[in-house]
Amino acid sequence: MPRRKRVRGANGAGITKAEQIRQTASAMGESARVRDVVAALKAKGVAVSSPQVSKTLKAAGIKLKRRGRRRAGASAAADPAGATKAERIRQTAKTMKKPVRPRDIISELAKEGMTVSSAQVSAVLREAGYRRRRHRRRGAADALSGRTMPNGLNLEALIAAKALIEKVGSVEVAEEALRAMKKLQ
Repeated sequence: MPRRKRVRGANGAGITKAEQIRQTASAMGESARVRDVVAALKAKGVAVSSPQVSKTLKAAGIKLKRRGRRRAGASAAADPAGATKAERIRQTAKTMKKPVRPRDIISELAKEGMTVSSAQVSAVLREAGYRRRRHRRRGAADALSGRTMPNGLNLEALIAAKALIEKVGSVEVAEEALRAMKKLQ
């Protein structure tokens, strides 16, 4: 296990770098960042790295400000009234007559000074149930397997017809055999 490195204080007493990191961070408060603590200690003549500061503060349970993260209440997308862009899109869609189109909502919100993208409006409208969801078409194999086609045939019937055609030799002969069978019934 590595030994603790002690830094000589003004009165000659040894203070570890970790202790100095904790003291500096607590003096700066929660608004400080790791790089601020590193800079403050560098000004005092103590060389520490960002990972060292992060690890020490995490072990001490001190939470500092994180880069690029915001609290849910302090959203950049929020307007002065406190509603998010998505909420404003939903509110605007409720006030408009149907069909609700993204370009109409974009223009309404632009009048209010809020910029939104067409993709964002479309996604919010789809979630809110204003837009139909497209159903993909099924392939030929899905349509034939076990399901009857509009003319009443299914995959098994088609396979049997193919076997009959191969047995009698041609489609014309198979059709004639079917006509004869129909007359007998």
